[in-house]
Amino acid sequence: MHILMTPTLMTVLTFTAWFLASYLYHGLGITLGYHRLLTHASVKLPKWLTYLICSGGYLALMGSPAVWVSVHRLHHQKSDLPGDPHTPMDGFMHALVGWMTNVHQFQTDEEILRQAKDLVNDPVYKALGLTHSASQAQLCIAACVAFRVMLYIIGGPIAVIANVIAAVTVFFSTQFVNTICHLPNHGYKSFDSNDNSRNVWWVALLTLGEGWHNNHHGIPKSARHGMQWFEIDVTWYAIALFEKLGLAKDVVLPTRKVIEARQNMHLAPNLPKKVKTLETVGK
Repeated sequence: MHILMTPTLMTVLTFTAWFLASYLYHGLGITLGYHRLLTHASVKLPKWLTYLICSGGYLALMGSPAVWVSVHRLHHQKSDLPGDPHTPMDGFMHALVGWMTNVHQFQTDEEILRQAKDLVNDPVYKALGLTHSASQAQLCIAACVAFRVMLYIIGGPIAVIANVIAAVTVFFSTQFVNTICHLPNHGYKSFDSNDNSRNVWWVALLTLGEGWHNNHHGIPKSARHGMQWFEIDVTWYAIALFEKLGLAKDVVLPTRKVIEARQNMHLAPNLPKKVKTLETVGK
């Protein structure tokens, strides 16, 4: 208790280390694990590493990976149209948190099986839930509590406080992508997408690159969301590092031709010219 009331340099450094480690663990769990790995198959990693990364998203209250993936794929199919589960067209608070309480109105459990058919037979994802039921949410909450108890045993109260702050920040930052990055009066558009998706720099910083949301909607399957030199994309840097280490394979990046065809603004001259490509990217 005394150490929490009178912070010392060591206390501050310990808190900062736990916070940054937690932020990357939970943040990449969502952005790299749930989103670019599972939802869009923008990159392939070894199964053990995929599970490890995705655990960060699960323990940030993102819930079942298969359910999350199915909801996000539905969002892309109906972005800002009737049926989009979390468009701010239905209200800011709905897009921020409200949709989580009535998502079954937009997507049946049968639809989950159809949308995430590549995941539903995986024993780990299957065990974490394949429905919008309360039981899968309760399982996630229980796992999150158990994880923080373990953190307390390992690192004490400082570790738990730093982790909870990081996890809550990551959780709501993800919801900012659903809300702020779909408001027409925020950020900018680099691609002519058929929705209100926007690139918002401060959301991108909070979400490790996910805030370049119009770029993502312009070319959904791209492993890289920050496509201009100034568009910082920490998740892409992590993917590039894994590729250098020989852990990442089949990294999907669009050709310059594909980007130019879909952009409505001049292409930054220092975008990589030689990248691994799939001409079908984004289809």
